Amino acid sequence: MEKRKFSGKTILKLTGALLALAYLGFCLYAGITGNFPGMHQEKHVMRFGDLKNWVSGAMSAVMISVLCIYSAINDLKLQKERRKSSAPFFLLMLLLGFPLLLEAYLDIGWVGVVLYVGIAVVLFGIAWIPQILNRWITRRLLREEPLSGKQQVRIIEWIHFYPLKKLLILGIWVFGVILVLRGIWVTVTGQLEMDGELFLFLLVVAVLVAALFQKMRRYVCTSCHNVPVLNQLLSKEQIAQLLDGECFERIPFEDVSMKQYLEIYRSQNWMLMGGKLISKKLALWVTMDRSKSDTLLKILYLNGTTAKARIDLEIRENRYEEFTSVLRELTGYERFLNLSGKEKQLAEKFASFFPELPSDQERMATFLTHDVTEIRKDFIQTFSPPDGRRKKRSRQDCFNG
Repeated sequence: MEKRKFSGKTILKLTGALLALAYLGFCLYAGITGNFPGMHQEKHVMRFGDLKNWVSGAMSAVMISVLCIYSAINDLKLQKERRKSSAPFFLLMLLLGFPLLLEAYLDIGWVGVVLYVGIAVVLFGIAWIPQILNRWITRRLLREEPLSGKQQVRIIEWIHFYPLKKLLILGIWVFGVILVLRGIWVTVTGQLEMDGELFLFLLVVAVLVAALFQKMRRYVCTSCHNVPVLNQLLSKEQIAQLLDGECFERIPFEDVSMKQYLEIYRSQNWMLMGGKLISKKLALWVTMDRSKSDTLLKILYLNGTTAKARIDLEIRENRYEEFTSVLRELTGYERFLNLSGKEKQLAEKFASFFPELPSDQERMATFLTHDVTEIRKDFIQTFSPPDGRRKKRSRQDCFNG
């Protein structure tokens, strides 16, 4: 068993956590027993309103102790699972709410507890609804009856609620415009006197509205946000045509965490990873940036562009072998390719296959609607290292680049 070493920083964090927990115990004792009158005086606390000293002190102690303990756990590498999880946030909110629940019980009994718990359930329900809806929407691709390309595009667009996000962003921008125009109108008509604060507020809003117009327009006008790269070259109707006849299935995994948290779907020509639709015909190379809770996949396409997809699990060594089979299916091969810094060369080679087509959009549409087996073989042969210089590489090296 690996021996854990306590550094000076880790010991300091654990000491801070113990002191914070001791202060938490003192605050709870003062609140329950009614002793220490100074701890029962009320003071205004930002966002929480007027709280008694023992309540605000307990909440502060909870935050400090949780922060210190979580940081110490990361130092000692005690976490076995590396995935995105709402459990730490849920635990923190639960502990923060405990002093409020206790105060409510001491003041008005179980009615106060029920009131606070009801509010917490509603808030946490709202926080988890998007994650639940994401999975439900994605699994609609697995319906037994065949779906048209338009239906599949509509489902894929809603996986991350992009149509709703567009409306929200457009609504916020329009609200800013209305706010500025309304401010100018009430000032000109004499309904409200313009002072320094109002002028500064309207000026800031006007600057933000003007500065963010291009970004807002680009975001709202872009279709199929969940189809990276291709949404810049093809229309929504063209992408829908490419999806006609495609039947998706979920890729099974043996690893327990991968089975629970990785929802990757495949069809004949596409792969849905992290809610992003990736083309198997275009995918040439994959690199992975791993963090403690997720993995960012960078898929290099034949035309030199890069599509990105983030999955909510760290692909560590014991999961890599199983995940490699997914990458092999995506790219269609396993050998090492010399592609570092070759994006421009890839783009030129891709264009050379369609000399009669003047635009990137036409070349991409033609490529994706034809059999591209020979073109892919040519790319792989062109960018493979010479036999005399080729080195043996592990599977991990092949896909990490």
